[in-house]
Order: sequence, then structure tokens, then C-alpha cells
Amino acid sequence: MEVTVIEAKKKIKEQLKVAAYCRVSSESEEQESSIENQREYYEELIQSNPNYEYAGIYFDQGISGFKEKRPGFQQMMKDARAGKINLIITKSITRFARNTDTILKATRELKDLGIGVFFELQNINTLTQDGELLMTVYAAFAQGESDTYRELARMSRRRQFEEGRPMYRLHKALGYRKGEKEGTFEIVPEEAAMIKQIYKWIRDEYTVTTILKMAKEAGFHNRDGKDLRFEQIYKIVQSEIYKGDYIMQKHFIDEDRRHRINRGELPCWYIEDDHPAIVTRKLWEEANAVIEKRAKEKTEHLDLLPMTVENYPYKNKLFCGYCGQKLYAVKTKSGAQYSFYCHKRNKGVGVCCPGITVPQKVVESWGVITENIYITMDPDKPIPKQYSITKESTWKKRHKKKEYAAEMKPYNKENYHYYKRIFCEKCGWPLYRQRRDDGRVQFICGGRSIYRSAFCSGIIVPEKVMDRLPDKDGYFILREEKKNGEKHYSYSCTKEKPERKKK
Repeated sequence: MEVTVIEAKKKIKEQLKVAAYCRVSSESEEQESSIENQREYYEELIQSNPNYEYAGIYFDQGISGFKEKRPGFQQMMKDARAGKINLIITKSITRFARNTDTILKATRELKDLGIGVFFELQNINTLTQDGELLMTVYAAFAQGESDTYRELARMSRRRQFEEGRPMYRLHKALGYRKGEKEGTFEIVPEEAAMIKQIYKWIRDEYTVTTILKMAKEAGFHNRDGKDLRFEQIYKIVQSEIYKGDYIMQKHFIDEDRRHRINRGELPCWYIEDDHPAIVTRKLWEEANAVIEKRAKEKTEHLDLLPMTVENYPYKNKLFCGYCGQKLYAVKTKSGAQYSFYCHKRNKGVGVCCPGITVPQKVVESWGVITENIYITMDPDKPIPKQYSITKESTWKKRHKKKEYAAEMKPYNKENYHYYKRIFCEKCGWPLYRQRRDDGRVQFICGGRSIYRSAFCSGIIVPEKVMDRLPDKDGYFILREEKKNGEKHYSYSCTKEKPERKKK
């Protein structure tokens, strides 16, 4: 009997997908060097082991281990859930996290996914039987150590404050930088000019929206080159540092390690004339008085009565200065007052009327209204000068309808060789044909007409200018420029239809 011996196939061991996690808590040059060394070490460690498949290095720099929301850490957990990792190697428990809850939550989730975490310094693997017990003990010690250091640092800072020795961060604020001598600061001229102008704009009662617009036109921006933000304007104006003063312990870190404004929870110290001022005390006080007045007006509620002529004699005397329609009253969302608006705008016919909204407080500030008035608004002006009033007789003279010289020819391809092929360069919306009161025909930006100037500053091109476009295929992109006070128009022609800007 012939016997054939079949040799057993060698089982190929599957490689583990191994990643590493590194963290340093500050952004100093020494720490930056440290994290680079850690990355190099783990890359070599993983790639030199034939049983390991390199799954990447995840790291966070300048972020406390107490925080769970660390970009590198979060990405590592996301990739682990996606099955891209079998094992995570890290230097120690304190590098992984300093919060016991975070450590246990993360490692238990990973364990449920069959993923282990190996802490080199403690020689603990979370997939082993006694791994979690040892890790919990070490984690508790790590958090206790962190809490002790934090309390010592807090006590040291408060002792400094009590002795009148501030811990400055002025160089982080716009307008200042570190001086040559340690502990001193100097003004950055370009940024100081911007700060001073913002104070003047607030003092002159411009809205924040208008200030942001003017700041952009003036070339003002943050140190990173980005535009100023809405909430940033009030923060700048309300900051005492710009008048040369300084508050010690204005902010603090609470027990949950969240950054908070000190509203009396802890003592604080106010130092006058601490460093060079950017604005005068008078300008600072004037600008902040405007902010306080605005805040008071927002919270101040009027005693609202039913909207009748008996209660509000001016009810039927307010008209839109753009389209001539009567303004209707509605309660504001806060219920603080009535607001009078042009119903024609709200019906979606913004091409004809840009619309207007007038607060009750503004109307009543004009005194007794005995005749019909027509109201227009310029949002770019200071708040007290935004609204303009015109008597009915004057308004009707200016808006008297004129007879057109001739009927408009149909808007089609036969009459206009550029039919449906003309667009605004700024927003990509098509240009719509419109007839003026004097009979002249023009083409206006559809985006500006529908969504107003906040969406697109728009363009208006006379028909006679548009007729100069060459009769050729493609899409015409129109632009408008002002040179020596006169409007100049130009165009470019593309094969692709421009993409519309989205609201």
C-alpha cells in the first residue's frame, strides 16, 4: 500500500496594523524638537518590525492632555473605528491623556473593537487581563499629578498678582509687540492706526457691519491676513489695554479646565497707566458710551399698544421712499417695539424696490408727524444719519411718471445677440433687463437685485454699452470700474457658463 505524505501548509501570520500617538503640551522650539524625535523613533520602531504594518503616526502639539478634543487624537480614534489600526503604541499614559475619564473611555472603546494600546513606560497592554486595572491606577496617579502641578501654578500666579507683578500677554493683542527690554512692550504703528480708527468709527456711531466694510476697503486685517470679524470689533473697543491700563486675573481656568471671564469669582487687580496707550482715555470712554447705549436700547422695551391711528397717529403717514408704498407695522421678534417695513420688498419684488425697515424708536425720535413722509435709508452712514425724510409733495414731483418715447422691443435672440449670455463678474449671476423711469433701458445684476448689496455690490450697464458687445459665441462676463469719477465697462468671453455665487 502506497502512502502519500502531505506536508502541512505553513500558516502565514497576518501583520498587525500598528500606529503611534505622540503629544507635547506646549509649542516651544524644544518641544517641537521633542515631537519630531518621537515621530522618527516610532516610524523606525514600527517599520523595522516584520510583524508590523505601518499605520501612521498621530500627534498633537501645544494641547493639554486633559482635553479630549485634540485633532490628532480624534483622527486616530476615527481611523481606529474604520478598521485601519490593530495596535496603538504610545510613550506613556500621561502622553495619551491626563484625564482618567478620557483614558478609560478611549481604551475601553478600542478594546471593544479588538484594538490594544501599549504604554511603553508602564509596559502595559490594554488587551491583557490585568492591563486595564494597572492602567486605571497609573491614570489616577497621572491626573493627580497634573492637578497638583496646576494648583501650584495657580498659587504662584496669584502670589504674583498680589505682589503687583502682572503676567503679560499684551504681545498677543493687536497693536502691541514685545520690546527690546524684558517685560516691556511697544506699539506696532500700522496696527495702532487700525485700532484708533475702529474706536473713531464706533464713537461716530457707524454700525459694525459698515465698520467691517470700511475696514476691508482701508486694507485693515488681522495678523494672519484674514479680515476682521464681527465680534472682534466690540472686543477691541471694550478692552482696557488700549487706553494703557491692565487687569490682572481678568480670566481664569475653572475646575473643568475651561477658560472663563472673571466675573467676581476670583479677586482681580486693576493697574492704570501700565503701558503705552494707543487711544486717549476720552476716545475710549466716548466709544464705550456708544456701545453701552446700544446695549441698553436692545433690552429696553416700549409699552406696546394695539396698532391703531388713535394709539399711533403716524400709522398711515409712513411711506417707502423707493417705491412709494405705505409702510406696515409688525412687532419685532423680541417684542421690544414695532418695526415699519415696505411690504413690496417682502413680496419678493426686490428688483423694483430694495425695501426699507424703520424701528418705532426712530420714527418717534422725529417728533410729531403731521403729514405723509417718504423714508429712505443709507446703511453705510452713522446710525443717527441713516434715515432721510422727504415730504409727499417733493417726493411725488421727483417720481412723477414720464411717458416713454417708445415701447421696448422684445427681449429675445433676434433683437439682442447676447440674449441670456451676459453675467456679473462679481457673483456670476445673469444680468436682467430693466427700464428706468425716464425710459432708458439698462441691464442690472440679478444677484444684487434679489439679495441686495450684502450679497453682491452689483453692476448696472446701459443698453447702448451692451450693444457694443461682439456678435460671437460664448458667455460675456461684465465688469465695471471707476476712473477719474467716470464709469468704465469691460468684458471677457468664456466658453464655460460662470458658476453662480450661492447665498
